[in-house]
Amino acid sequence: MLVINAVLSGAAWLLLLTAAALRLRPGRPPVPEPLGRRLSPVETGLLRGGARGATQTGLVELYLAGSVEAGWRQTVQPGAARLPRDCSEVARAQYHVLYRPLHPRRLHDIERVQRAVQGVSTELERARLVVSRRRVWVVRSLLLPVFAAAPLGAAAGGQTAVWLVLDLLAGAGAVALWAWPRRTLRGTALLARLRRDHAGVRPATGSRPEALLLDVALFGAPALRAQLPRFTEESGLLTRPPREPLDRGGGSGEGFASCGG
Repeated sequence: MLVINAVLSGAAWLLLLTAAALRLRPGRPPVPEPLGRRLSPVETGLLRGGARGATQTGLVELYLAGSVEAGWRQTVQPGAARLPRDCSEVARAQYHVLYRPLHPRRLHDIERVQRAVQGVSTELERARLVVSRRRVWVVRSLLLPVFAAAPLGAAAGGQTAVWLVLDLLAGAGAVALWAWPRRTLRGTALLARLRRDHAGVRPATGSRPEALLLDVALFGAPALRAQLPRFTEESGLLTRPPREPLDRGGGSGEGFASCGG
């Protein structure tokens, strides 16, 4: 039994370390502008919060341009303004599929929006700022057996406290690695630098919607709650699609004139 427990723990730690090396490898040395230009707000949103961060930023981009507004029952709906020409592809995709009021997360599930987000993700993958979905799949495949180490050891019998602790530590490490954001170490360093340069969430006015959009891209929920509280609440931007949504009114009145970014 002791040999079985040792083999199980050793295999679990080997898989965990292999997965960590594959997931966290730094790649090429960091450079100030990995894409040869500044990241757009939607690219920054994806770096910060993945696909949801990108679609969230794109939706705020449309809202600041007046192209969408908060609808009834925690939804967004088309606004009075037409789509500005300089909007991002993610914002453009969301605008063109918004034929009726939808909860923001339902909007994210539409194929055209997902394709636009994938295009942004591909650019960041090439710059080694985020990990490819294929590598994430490989890493998670390596982690699955790690979760089974402790139960298998207990089922084998004769498991001492030492082996149990080692198996549980390996399992905890696997959970942390499984939930790790898609950012690479290089991407994490770039995001931290962008946040430092931006000096935190700053007040933005109607004449500078680009500053507000960058706040949302960099900081997500804190920026939304601080600067667009009514739109955030009425549109359900930070909530799950409600089963029995509350009856909410229409537009929020926090309008801006430009597409921003």
